[in-house]
Amino acid sequence: MKTTITIISFWILSTAVFGQTSEEGEINGAPYQIIIPENWNKGLVMYAHGYEETDEYLDGYDEEEELKEAENEEEEEGGNEEEFHNIFTNRRYAVAFSEFRKKGLVVKEGIEDTEALRAYFEMKYGKPELTIMTGHSMGGIISIATIEKYPNEYQGAMPLCGWLAPISQIVKRSLDMLVTFDYFFAGNSGELVIGKELVFYEEIEALITAGNEDFINIFCEHFRLKAQDLADVIYFFQIILKETAKNRGGLAIGNLQTIYDGFGFQDNEINRKIRRYTAEPFTAEHFINYNTTTGKIADPVLALHTTYDELIPASNYDLYEQLINYQNSSEFYQQRYVARDGHCNFKNEEVGDTFDQLIKWISTGQKPELKYE
Repeated sequence: MKTTITIISFWILSTAVFGQTSEEGEINGAPYQIIIPENWNKGLVMYAHGYEETDEYLDGYDEEEELKEAENEEEEEGGNEEEFHNIFTNRRYAVAFSEFRKKGLVVKEGIEDTEALRAYFEMKYGKPELTIMTGHSMGGIISIATIEKYPNEYQGAMPLCGWLAPISQIVKRSLDMLVTFDYFFAGNSGELVIGKELVFYEEIEALITAGNEDFINIFCEHFRLKAQDLADVIYFFQIILKETAKNRGGLAIGNLQTIYDGFGFQDNEINRKIRRYTAEPFTAEHFINYNTTTGKIADPVLALHTTYDELIPASNYDLYEQLINYQNSSEFYQQRYVARDGHCNFKNEEVGDTFDQLIKWISTGQKPELKYE
């Protein structure tokens, strides 16, 4: 069944700088940008960006912490935006990316807005000879979901630091971490999960500082975290859950059947007293319909991840591998690791080398080896 994409362009601005074509516009409420190098090789890279908080959730840090967070995001999600795009334009590929019509955890909208832009690009500039899908973090999720959904429109994908397994599993990890942190450090109040207001970053830091250092280490080891990352992760996961619940009508997943263990002699007491939450059926259905990967791929996918990622553990690739094995798609999937700490903490040359290996795989049919360095 052919999918029909309706494109409504509200505004378009095209410019040429030193022979390079740059176009900005809006499709169905989603701003976009297209960059075509002067010596375009008729290849196209579609890019999907990572998670962005809505304006309502941008005031939970103090100014110093916001500046630090902005610097970290720039460093870890591709560095300077123009330099990241140059990875592809320097290789003579056009780049197109949508800002999406919404902010938040918007995998569904990200897939739709990216596909609308790809269809528009093809309509205006002609069908590319090669189209690659890539993206950071949430954009990595969108990358794999897009190539699963539109295999005929792409020849390969390069998910960067993404969660490739069904997204409900990272949301469940977030919920489990928040409810256990709430139990051990925040008085089991429920404010971190369902409180209407954000628990500010400084409050989370204070709760950690007041905690028992040995148990903090046990808690972090349980969730495969480094202690210095705990406040950032708890704060971020809080935003994810509260924002998604507000935008989608409730929690996407619950913990009624979850048995919490690994905390020593306190396990039985935890399970008797820890707060339990129920998923909202409509939200859970949305995640199943629009945020669940299948593992069914028909084009080469070369994924890149750091060995320690505080937000998206590399262990999620084991889960996606199970899916692709079930779908008999393993011949089309390979993983690369950079031995470094940090979410999306890649150097541009590492991304460029991975991209080159993907293109070589597509052109020769020779699958690259697993890389860990």
